[in-house]
Amino acid sequence: MKKTMFLLAIITACSLLLVTGVRELPAGEPAKPQWKLKLMGINRTLDPWKLYEEWAHTVEKRTEGQVKFEFTSLPELGLGGAELIRVIKTGVVDVQETYGGYVAGELPLLEILEMPGIFPDPQTAKKAILAWKPTEAKILEERANAVLLAMAVYPDQAFFSKRAVRKLEDFKGLKTRVHSVALSDLVAGLGGVPLTVAFAEVYTALERGTLDAAISGTKPGYGLRWYEVSKYLVGPISMRPHVALAMNKTTWNKLPKDIQAIMKAEAESIVEAKSFVAIEEWNKEGIDKSVEKGMEHLAFSPEVQAAIKEVLRTKVVPAWVKRAGGKPAAELFNQIIAPLVGYTVAAQ
Repeated sequence: MKKTMFLLAIITACSLLLVTGVRELPAGEPAKPQWKLKLMGINRTLDPWKLYEEWAHTVEKRTEGQVKFEFTSLPELGLGGAELIRVIKTGVVDVQETYGGYVAGELPLLEILEMPGIFPDPQTAKKAILAWKPTEAKILEERANAVLLAMAVYPDQAFFSKRAVRKLEDFKGLKTRVHSVALSDLVAGLGGVPLTVAFAEVYTALERGTLDAAISGTKPGYGLRWYEVSKYLVGPISMRPHVALAMNKTTWNKLPKDIQAIMKAEAESIVEAKSFVAIEEWNKEGIDKSVEKGMEHLAFSPEVQAAIKEVLRTKVVPAWVKRAGGKPAAELFNQIIAPLVGYTVAAQ
């Protein structure tokens, strides 16, 4: 009888474990990792990387070690960025930072927020990003086999230039590194020569004279010590490049619902919310620290600001509409972005 009761107790306990699945566990001995996930960011030197680390460590803690992350980056895998959709779609990594500008050739719709100079202020940019988020989630699921966990933002973009750029004619012939098709169209429209160079290779290209200038966020450019190979920090352009923290859907579907809920909730509260708060500080630090290292900060003149707006409306946005599918892209822009920026676009 005692033996029978003992067996029943064991069976009951096991049944409860199967029913409850994996939830946030009470303090005690950490569980052995059941899910080892590879997370890839753009570059370890960038500020959002710290948020990804915080998120991963929080998830590991809340699941009592049942989820573990292995970190890697584009340069560590020998990638430039254009491969991001294929990487997440095929499960080469489980979680990745996906930048719309890098994948514009494959999924041009994801570049809708990357139009340089389109947002008049940070508040408008944030509203646009959050308004666009459900649409990006749908695109990533349908086209990249990925689940959107959270969005994050990068600092405004500036020219790290070896030449002074004080007036519009100074852009003529300026060999400039760009990281999106929209930026390429802007640089060409201003008279410059856009060139695509991987983020990790820009320093050498500036040093050797392959580039005259490079566009990046104020803080990212500082982080890779571009102040050592350029003299002028020009701008910045009012734009907030956004990235999606996304997870391979096949892997996601294998996770218990409890873990899915933890991962998504923490991604939104750490990666998304904190990047929106920190962005102004990142912007200021990028400019201030570059100047401390000897760079001269040249704000855009009224002439250049007017030229950027003109090129944006007459070249950059229409070109995006055309390569993003014409009428459907124009409708998305007019529905989500136009109410915030004050003008609509026609299908090309």
